[in-house]
Amino acid sequence: MRVKLEKNYKDHYTIGDLERAKAIIAFEKEDEMTIKGWTEYAVGEALKGTDDYFVETLKAEARTAKNYRAWNLYNEESQDMDVWLEATAETRKGFIKIGAYLSDIWQTGAIDYADKMFIQYFKEVA
Repeated sequence: MRVKLEKNYKDHYTIGDLERAKAIIAFEKEDEMTIKGWTEYAVGEALKGTDDYFVETLKAEARTAKNYRAWNLYNEESQDMDVWLEATAETRKGFIKIGAYLSDIWQTGAIDYADKMFIQYFKEVA
């Protein structure tokens, strides 16, 4: 999966953070799951409890981000570094914009994490 450095990372990352972010980018290059695949899981979580469902990903990107809930999840030295996924998707009844940490998406089905996501849902009126 293609992961970019966080925008303006120089304002937010220490040198150690930058090295951890680069390690996560390298780790995710080996991930056979695509950004669109992870998006489908996250959109499913966001739509849980509705009568709507995922149709297709229109736009998606992933970038490094710090997440205090993700401690050494990528390797023994990744500390609080994680991947933030942002996407826009079409649903059967509209469109949805989501943002979620990859470490949460990994746990789809095991935990509910919609309350930790950014969700904007646009649905048909009629």
